[in-house]
Amino acid sequence: MFLFSITAFFIFILYIAWKFKISMVEAAPVGSALLILGLYPLAFFRILSFSDYLSAAVTGLCVFCFVRLTPGRQKELIGFVKREIVSPATLTALVMTAVMAIGVSGKAVSWWDDYNFWATDAKALFFLDGFAPKYTNVAAEFGDYPPGTQLMKWWFLHFWPGEFREGLMFAGYYFLNLSFLFPLLKPLNGGEAGLETSGKGGQSERKNVRKRLPQMAAAAAVLWLFPSVAEAFWYDGCCADLTMALVYGAFLTAVIDHKGRGRFFYYGRQALFLMVLVLCKNTGFLWSAFGLLFDYGYHFFFLRSGKGAGTGSGTAAETGGKSGGGKGFFAPLALVTLLPVLTELSWLGFCVWNRRVAKLTGAAIQMATGGMNIPAYQSGMVKAFAEAFLSWPLHRGRTFAIDLSPLGLFLILLVFVGLLWKLGLLERRKAVYLGGFLAAVGVVFYSINLISHLTIFAVETQYLEPFGMVSSIERYGAPFTIGGLYLLAFLAAGKGVDGARKSGTGALLCMVFVLLTADYAGAYRALWGYRSTVEEVLREREEIIDEKADSFLAALQEEETAAGSPGRKKGKCFQGRVLYLRDSSDVSWVRNTYVGFAASPVSVMYGNIDTATADFQTIQDAIREAHAGFLYVDELEEESPEAEKELFAPFLEGEEFSYGCLYQVKETEDGIRLVK
Repeated sequence: MFLFSITAFFIFILYIAWKFKISMVEAAPVGSALLILGLYPLAFFRILSFSDYLSAAVTGLCVFCFVRLTPGRQKELIGFVKREIVSPATLTALVMTAVMAIGVSGKAVSWWDDYNFWATDAKALFFLDGFAPKYTNVAAEFGDYPPGTQLMKWWFLHFWPGEFREGLMFAGYYFLNLSFLFPLLKPLNGGEAGLETSGKGGQSERKNVRKRLPQMAAAAAVLWLFPSVAEAFWYDGCCADLTMALVYGAFLTAVIDHKGRGRFFYYGRQALFLMVLVLCKNTGFLWSAFGLLFDYGYHFFFLRSGKGAGTGSGTAAETGGKSGGGKGFFAPLALVTLLPVLTELSWLGFCVWNRRVAKLTGAAIQMATGGMNIPAYQSGMVKAFAEAFLSWPLHRGRTFAIDLSPLGLFLILLVFVGLLWKLGLLERRKAVYLGGFLAAVGVVFYSINLISHLTIFAVETQYLEPFGMVSSIERYGAPFTIGGLYLLAFLAAGKGVDGARKSGTGALLCMVFVLLTADYAGAYRALWGYRSTVEEVLREREEIIDEKADSFLAALQEEETAAGSPGRKKGKCFQGRVLYLRDSSDVSWVRNTYVGFAASPVSVMYGNIDTATADFQTIQDAIREAHAGFLYVDELEEESPEAEKELFAPFLEGEEFSYGCLYQVKETEDGIRLVK
């Protein structure tokens, strides 16, 4: 069935490109956004796999519609498809996707945050075929993290339905990021894509592909290196920060890319990107707010005079049937604002209903209500922030050429705006607007970032060192740095907001900048170099998960087998929340995190017991606070043989309690009862 999924997605992107007179690389992020938003409602009902049948239906419908077209329209459509598929930009994107998928096929989860949530949650999504029911979500401390990137990971994971393959998860993550980078490849085509190109143009394009191979190879390399200028975590993990940055950057370009665009496409693309942005991460709403401010300001200063969306080159038919102008943009802007708000509310409502909350959300609430005890080393945080912001390399490592600090890149963004104006790629008024916007957002964001380290992150002492602090600035600042660079790269390498061209000077400037500031080691490690450490990563997992934890995982597997599911299969695995208790002398939150990844999609909560002080009520409270449906207890260090009876006998009906055994928790009129 996965062939139908891939075919339908490819056809869908082609249709978007044909319908709205854009290139396939420009249609790619729109297609990815629609795919995520299409999977999103299915996940609520745990029927994600139903998308395969929808894909088959879409494929069949497309064939039916094509047959129904007149011969002239069929010929026109076939000509468009031929031109697009063999265009340099599309070929580069396809080759990049194939090389990436093959390159990361052996990749294994190795980064701490992936074990904590990003990989563990994707694994649960794969096996459960959607979102977990109430009190059964894995990675409970990150329960309200939105599922945008996770849904694309699921789409790739489901290509191999019988097994959770970590390489496919990474392929899905990287493809999502690349799809939002692909529009920057459009200059390779050397002109406008679409039906405006003549029939001979397609033949000429094919002849020129071989001549452009060096350009295509260089563009692919630079595109892969581009994010590493300011964000390197994505090369080792699969968190949502870079995705959020690229979606934010794509939104900014969608705002200024209005000439020749119909109103439906112009505003619809903006709404789609913001809806995905709020589903990337909890902080997506902040960058959506920045994006909307940019959108409102751009409309106020440059589109309200009548030079609005849908104007410029192209007939009324080519721009969606309306020349539109800037008048009457309040209604579509209201929708661009409302749709992401509703999307955010839908996720928050689901989290409230299912009692999913992240520990940082709780910390923020405590801080706001004055109930949070903030450690008294704020001066150390401020010192580390200042040192990291002023002088530490953004990607934490040294390059052979230029190592940009956060402040250095902040200033370069503003300098680049001036260069675009000098090169004639940006008129003066718009240069002032873009420069002012970037400067204001930079000041606001870095102020918020510092305040967050003094409050919400105050207990995380790794940020007292400049290396730890710059890692945080790099990661959480990605939407500002990468998003800003994305916008400027679009203006420099493309036709810009004013249609000006300077014979590739802007594109060359972008390439030189990336080549001088990129993290080459990280880019190579992500695609191929990781292979030298995979065995070490897997061995580390085995060492951290000790024999007792292995027995616990085996007990979960036995329960699946007893339920008639030999081996873990999608939608047919043991589900629920287990409270896993160990002796108080055996505390390891690192091990617990690794066990949680191995146990997914089973939700595991952890606790430790001191038999000298614990009693029946302690155990009962722990079970209820964890909302556990099952209990598993490792052998405890007892002071007397009677300790076991005192602790667990009240939960049993005359049976002897057994360590290392999975018990089901049942609420009765007399309290909690345990059933083996």
